[in-house]
Amino acid sequence: MLQKIFPNTYQFQDFQIYNKERYFLLISDVHLDSVHCDRVKLKEHLDLALERNAPVFIFGDLLDLMQGKYDPRSNKADLNPKYNSAKYIDEVIKDVVDFLMPYKSIMAFYSPGNHETSVEKRIEYGIVDKICDKLEMMQGNYSGYIYCRFYAYLDDAYKVPLIISYHHGYGGGGPVTKDSIQSARKAVYLPDANIIISGHTHDRWIMPQTRLRLSRYGESIDQQWHIKTGTYQNSSINFNGYAIEKGLAPKSGGGIWLKYTIGSNLKLNYNFQFAE
Repeated sequence: MLQKIFPNTYQFQDFQIYNKERYFLLISDVHLDSVHCDRVKLKEHLDLALERNAPVFIFGDLLDLMQGKYDPRSNKADLNPKYNSAKYIDEVIKDVVDFLMPYKSIMAFYSPGNHETSVEKRIEYGIVDKICDKLEMMQGNYSGYIYCRFYAYLDDAYKVPLIISYHHGYGGGGPVTKDSIQSARKAVYLPDANIIISGHTHDRWIMPQTRLRLSRYGESIDQQWHIKTGTYQNSSINFNGYAIEKGLAPKSGGGIWLKYTIGSNLKLNYNFQFAE
C-alpha cells in the first residue's frame, strides 16, 4: 500500500477517486497492551475503518510496554494477567498481532513512539519490526513524510498531491497550550507540508495555520493543518496516583478521520473529524 521513496518519505497512492469520498484513520498513543486501553472504542473505530476501506496510520506508542522486569516505570497493578510470563515482550507482540489481524488489509503504516524506542534500545530487540512484518505494514521512522498521490480519471489522468509531515511528538504538551504552541514553530521549518501530525502528549485537536502564498499561478491564501491525534488510554478517575500528584489534566480519547475527495473542479477537498 505504501512504498519508501526517500530515507524518511513514504508514498501512498490512491487511484480513481473522482467524486468519491475516501478516508484515512490517523491514530497514536493507543497503548494497546495497557490495562487502561479502551479496546472497545478502538475496535469500533477499526471496524468502521474496515467498512470504509480506510488505511490506518499509527504514529507511535501503539504499545505501552511498561511492565517489563527491568522497567523502572513498571507497576504490578497495571500488568495485564495475560502477559504474566517469562516471555513478556513476546506475549505482548502475539496479543497485539492477534487483535489487529482482522484489520490486516487496512493496516497501512506504523512508526514508533517513545514507548517502543525506549524498550527496544534497552533490550536490543526489534519489537516494531516484528509487528509490521506479521501484519505486512510499512514501518516508518520516528518522524518523516507521507507523500500522497491521488489520481482522478476523467478525459485524462489527473494527479493531485498531498504532503503529510508526521512526528510522534516530544515534551509534555503543557496544561494551558496543550502543545498547540508548537504549530507556529513547525509551520516555519515544515513549509512544504499540507498537514502536520503529532501525538505523544495525549492531547487531541485540529488547528489551521493560514498562509499567504506566491506561485507561478499567482497569489493565494491556503491553510496548513496541524493535528494532535489523542489517545486510546483512559484517564483514571481515581483522585490518587502519579497523574493526580503531578496535577495532570485528563486527556481526550480516540483518533482523527481525514476525509478527502476530488471534485468536478479537479481540486482536492479534505477535512477532519474526531473519531468518537
